[in-house]
Amino acid sequence: MSPHRLRSRARRPRPDPVRVEELVAFLRSDRGWRDEVARRLVAKLDQRLVRSARAGGCRPLAHVAEELDSQACVDLGPGAPYQLAKAVYGQVRLRGAARLRQTARSLRVLGVYLCGSDLAGCPCAEALARDPRQARVDRVVTGALDGAGF
Repeated sequence: MSPHRLRSRARRPRPDPVRVEELVAFLRSDRGWRDEVARRLVAKLDQRLVRSARAGGCRPLAHVAEELDSQACVDLGPGAPYQLAKAVYGQVRLRGAARLRQTARSLRVLGVYLCGSDLAGCPCAEALARDPRQARVDRVVTGALDGAGF
């Protein structure tokens, strides 16, 4: 054995993830995030797609976001959620798997935006709260938009 010891850096502890109840309470109390999402994300998308996604609710968007998160390559088919995912994907300025992850996060932010008042049962809000990169409840939505380059 070598007399030299390997030094290892101590890992920074990961912050506790945001709880869904905290996120929902913050989103209900602070309406500024809606204006920011509308200005930074929704304004860059085809409004016909946004209206058709609003009619279908956020569950199809949550499903597409889950597909994007779990695969390295996704074949997006027809339908408003998939077309919206293609539009968001085209706006994200990253490459590779990071682009898919950020597209999924942006779709979840859009899903929360479209849910409006029923945030307690919103699968997009639950997924955003589970994101390990987010430690502060007031930075969940803006962090997702910043990460995607919006």
